[in-house]
Amino acid sequence: MNLKFCASAGLAKVASLHQKWVRSSPKGALSSQCQELNALHSQSVDGARIKIPDRLLTPPESDVPYIIDVLGTAAAEFSSRFLGSHSIAEPGLITHSKEHAEELIHSLLGSDQNAVSEYEMFGLAFSVARRYSMDFRPYLAHVDFGALTAQEKYALISAVGLQPEDDPYIWNSLVRSDILTARDLEQRKLNRVLPLQRLYTSRTNGLATFFQYLRICTQEFTRKLLVLKVRIFFNHLHSMLRSQSFIRLD
Repeated sequence: MNLKFCASAGLAKVASLHQKWVRSSPKGALSSQCQELNALHSQSVDGARIKIPDRLLTPPESDVPYIIDVLGTAAAEFSSRFLGSHSIAEPGLITHSKEHAEELIHSLLGSDQNAVSEYEMFGLAFSVARRYSMDFRPYLAHVDFGALTAQEKYALISAVGLQPEDDPYIWNSLVRSDILTARDLEQRKLNRVLPLQRLYTSRTNGLATFFQYLRICTQEFTRKLLVLKVRIFFNHLHSMLRSQSFIRLD
């Protein structure tokens, strides 16, 4: 028991010193001090007794802020500005009228920030609507359902009071297709509830990532649906054909 305790204490001390040297050394984790501490850590994990050299016990203080601290400060400042700009306070959102509540809901659902998930943003907006007994269904078009998991979708429709068959927009990504029209879906009887989630669209992901998503689609999913729209520029194709020589093989 004493040996285990000593080993744990040694690991903790090595890890703590490693973090301090990462912050103080210009090379970070690639510094010689960190590499030496890594070796001591490995030895301690294997059960060997280690002795930390005195030169590693007092890492110098750095005048340059560490990147993690900088990011943490920036995140805290953004959160403070965001919460203040939308008048968010515990236990809920501060609104003064139904008109102000409508503006706040649109502002929340239309925000392009990344600090709060889509589902968390829905929760904030829905709390405002519920406070003023507002029907949330008209605001569903502002929710990015592609960013929600299946469990979050079930929680959403339960909160709003919908059934899965009431709104195929939530459960059928074909409704959000950039290629298929409402008539296409109706003719092929695809405008119903289908457990399909859109993986790729060139308008959002760009053409450069098409083959990357195609590989993901074919390798990681057993059931998939590809909807492709191919455009051929005839003038460019005609000039290419004229510049080529073709040999007919009989």
